[in-house]
Amino acid sequence: MLIGDVGRPPVDVVLMERDRPLRTLAAALQSAIAGPGRLVLLSGEAGIGRSALIDRFIGTAARSARVLHGQCVPTSTRIDEPDAFGSAMRAELGTGGPPTVLIIEDAHWANEATLNLLRFLARRIAETPAFVIVSFRSDEIGRTHPLATLLGDLSANPLVQRVALDRLSPTAVATFTGGSGDGGELHALTHGNPFLLTQLLASPADGVPASVRAAAGGRLARLSTVANATVQALAVLGVPTHLDLLEHIVADARDAVVEAIDAGLLWADHMLIGFRHQLTRLAVLETVPGFRRVELHRTILAILVKGEIVGGQLDRIVEHAEQAGDTHAVQRYAPLAAAHATGVGAHQTAAEHYERALKLAGELSNPENLALLEAAAATYSLIGEAAKAVDCGRHLLAFYRETGDRAGESRTMRRLASSLWAGGRAPEARQLAVEAVVVAERQPPGIELAAAYANLAELDFCNHDVESVQRHAALAGRCDDPEIRARTTYFTCAGLLLATDRGWDELAEIRRRAFASGWDELAVRMMLVEACLATSRHDPRRAIPLLDQAVELLTDRGLGGIVPYVRGLRAGAYLQSGDWNAAETEARTVLDPDRSAMPAIAPMSVLGQLRARRDRADAWAILDAAILLCDGPDPLRLGPLYVARAEAAWLIGDDARAIAEAGRGLTQAGATPDPWISGQLAGWIYRAGGGISDVPAAEPYALEMAGDWSGAAATFDRRGLPYEAAIAKLAGRVEAVHDALAVFTAFGAESAARRARGRLRALGERWGTRPPRQTTRANAHGLTARQLEVAALLREDMTNAEIAARLFLSINTVNHHVTAVLAKLKVRSRTEVAHRIAAERGPAPSTVDKAVVASISATYGRPRRGFVRRVS
Repeated sequence: MLIGDVGRPPVDVVLMERDRPLRTLAAALQSAIAGPGRLVLLSGEAGIGRSALIDRFIGTAARSARVLHGQCVPTSTRIDEPDAFGSAMRAELGTGGPPTVLIIEDAHWANEATLNLLRFLARRIAETPAFVIVSFRSDEIGRTHPLATLLGDLSANPLVQRVALDRLSPTAVATFTGGSGDGGELHALTHGNPFLLTQLLASPADGVPASVRAAAGGRLARLSTVANATVQALAVLGVPTHLDLLEHIVADARDAVVEAIDAGLLWADHMLIGFRHQLTRLAVLETVPGFRRVELHRTILAILVKGEIVGGQLDRIVEHAEQAGDTHAVQRYAPLAAAHATGVGAHQTAAEHYERALKLAGELSNPENLALLEAAAATYSLIGEAAKAVDCGRHLLAFYRETGDRAGESRTMRRLASSLWAGGRAPEARQLAVEAVVVAERQPPGIELAAAYANLAELDFCNHDVESVQRHAALAGRCDDPEIRARTTYFTCAGLLLATDRGWDELAEIRRRAFASGWDELAVRMMLVEACLATSRHDPRRAIPLLDQAVELLTDRGLGGIVPYVRGLRAGAYLQSGDWNAAETEARTVLDPDRSAMPAIAPMSVLGQLRARRDRADAWAILDAAILLCDGPDPLRLGPLYVARAEAAWLIGDDARAIAEAGRGLTQAGATPDPWISGQLAGWIYRAGGGISDVPAAEPYALEMAGDWSGAAATFDRRGLPYEAAIAKLAGRVEAVHDALAVFTAFGAESAARRARGRLRALGERWGTRPPRQTTRANAHGLTARQLEVAALLREDMTNAEIAARLFLSINTVNHHVTAVLAKLKVRSRTEVAHRIAAERGPAPSTVDKAVVASISATYGRPRRGFVRRVS
C-alpha cells in the first residue's frame, strides 16, 4: 500500500446523484474533528465513481484538513510487525495541526498486512484523532475474500459507517445524453454504471468499447474452464436465466456460477442468474466462437421447446431458432409469438415476429399463411408502418379477387385504403374506399357494408367534406354494431367541429369509451384526429397537452411507430405557440430516417417555414422536397405545406410567387375547405396584394381581410399565436408596426423584420427602420427574453416546477424552454448552463460535445495521480 500527502484542487467536473454520499462524508468528517475519530467504508461496483467522489470530497469538505491518500495494489508485500506499523501510523495521524483525513482506496486488493493495519486502526479509531475512508469494489468481495472477514468484524463498531454508491438512474443517464432518445438505450446497456457510460459516450465506433472488452477479458481470464463455459452460455441466452436451465446446458454450472459471481461478472437473485451489465454480456458474447454460438442456440432451443411453452417463452424460442438457423422452428413459433405479443399490447414486437414469419411463408392458398398476412397487415397499420401494411394488403386483395371472396375483397380494400391514406396516397385511398362500398353493396346487408361506409366517412372527414361525412355515417349507422356506431358518431361530431369549433368534450368522451372497450386501432385514430384538429385550428394551448398525452399513451401501448407522426404535429403546435427552438428540435428528430417511417410532410413543412422565418438559405430546398412526398389532393397535409411556401415567398419579397403558392394551395382545399387552411392561404394572397379570395376563412383571417387588423391581432393573441398577431399588426399604424418589429426581432425573424421596416418607411417613419448591427442582433447565445429568464433560474438550481411557479407558466412550457436553452447553449445538463452563459464566446458544437465527454471521463475514468511521498 502506498500512502502520500495530497493537496488537490477542487475537481471541476459534474457528479450526478452523489449529493447524499457527499453530505454523509462531510458530516462524518465534522464528527471526527469534534471527536472521537471515524472510519467510513465506501463501497460500490467497479466503475461506480468512488475515486471521483473522494476527489470531490477532498476539494470541498476536506479543504482545511491534511489529507493522506493511499492506494492498495495487487502485490504480495508483507509486513511482519503490523502492530509496530500501526502504532507508527497512529502517531502520524495524531500529529498537531489541522485534522487529518486518511484515504485508503481499492481495499479489495489489500494484502494481509494492510488488512491487519485496517483492523488495528478500526479497533483504536475512538482514540485516533483522524477521519479514515476505506474504499473497495463490492463486486470483487466474494464470500471467501479476506476483506469480507474484516467487514464482518467491523459491523458492530458504532464509529464505523458504511456508504454504498448506487448506479445512476435513467434520468441521470438521459442528462448525460442531453435529453435525447438514446438515454434509455444507454441505461439498458450500462445499467447506470458511470465508467461503462463514459466509455460508450467516448467510443468513436459502434459496438463494445475496447476498454470494456479488455475489462471483461481480464475477469474471464481468472475463471476456470467450466466457469468460462457457463458465462459464455449465459451470454448466448441473452437474459437472466434460472440456474436449472444453465445446469442443463453446462455440467457443474452451479459451482461455476458462484465463481463468476465472486469475480464480479454475474449476479444472483435466488435462482435467477444474470450479468451485472448488459455491456459486459456483449463483451463476453464476442469471445464465443461462431460455431460454438450456433451449438449453444440449438441446445437452448431444444430445451425450451421440450416442455410446456408459456407465452413469455415464445420470444426467446424464436430468437434462438433464428440464431440456430432452424427455419422450421421460426415458421412454427414466430406467428405464435406475434399473436402473444399483440395480446399483451407489444405491437412493435409482434410486427418483428410477423416479418420473420412472412419471409418463410409459402403460397397464400394455405389458410395459415392467409391468416398470417391478415394479422400482419393489421399490426403494421396499427404501428404506423404504412408501406408494409400496403404491401400485405395488395397481396391479400389479389388473392381475394382471384378466389371470388367478395367479403374478403371489400374488407381488404377498406383496410388498404386507410393504409394508403396514412402513406400519403389520398387519391388512391379514396378510390379504393368507394370500390369497397360498391363490392359490399353486392352482398346481403351486414357489418361489412356498414364498415365500408364508416371508412368512407372517415376519409371524407380528412378531405373536410362535412356533408359527405354525415351522409355516409348515417348509412353506416344502420348496422347495430357498437364499434361502428362509436366510429360514425365520432367523425360526425368531428365534422361539425370543423365548422363550429364546438364538440371537444364529446370527442374526448367517445375516445375514452373506445379505449375502455378495447378498440385500440379506432381509439388511436380518434386521438390523432383530436390532436390534428387542435393543431390545424391554430389552438396550441389545446393541441400541445393532447399531443403530449398521445405520445405517452402510444408509447405505453406499444405503438411507438406512430409517435413520430404525433411529434410532427407537435412541431407545428410549438411553432404556432412561439417556441421555435422546440419546434425545430421536434421536426429534426422526426426527420431522422432511423427514427421514423411515417410521412414527413408535416415536419418538413414546419422546418421549411421556420428556416424561412429565420432567413435560412435551405428553406426552399426543404419545402420543395416536401411537396414531392404527396401524389395528389390531400388538404390535411398539403394545405399547411402551401401555407409555408406562400409565407416563405412573401418573406423574401416575392409577392407574385406568394400569391401563386397560396392559389395552388386553395386548389387542393376541396369543395368544402377548412376555413383555417383556406383562411391562411387567402390571408397570404391578401398580404401580398392579391385582393380578397372568396373562400371560407376563420375569424382572425376574415377580420384582417376586412381591414380590422386590430381585431385580427387581438384574436391571434387570445389563441396564443404571437407571430401571427405581429403579422396582422403590419397593416396597422406606426405604433402597431413598431410592436410587430419588436416581436420579430425577439424571435430572430429577420425576414419578417425587413418587411416591418419597409412598412415603417412607407408610413413615413424613419426611427427604428435601420437593421441592428450584426453584433447586437441577439445575445451571445441566441436566447429569447423568456429563455434568458429560464436560464437565469436554472443557474439558481431551481427545478422545472419551481421555475413554472416563479414565471407563472405551465410545467410543459417550462420543459420546452429548458430543452431550448440546453440546445442553444449546446450543453447536455442543467448544471453546465451557468458556465456556458458566463463564457463570452462558446466553442463550436463538435468541440462542446468533446468537452462534455472529456468532463464525464475525467469524473469517472481518468488516470490516477502520483503520490508526493511514501511512508514505509
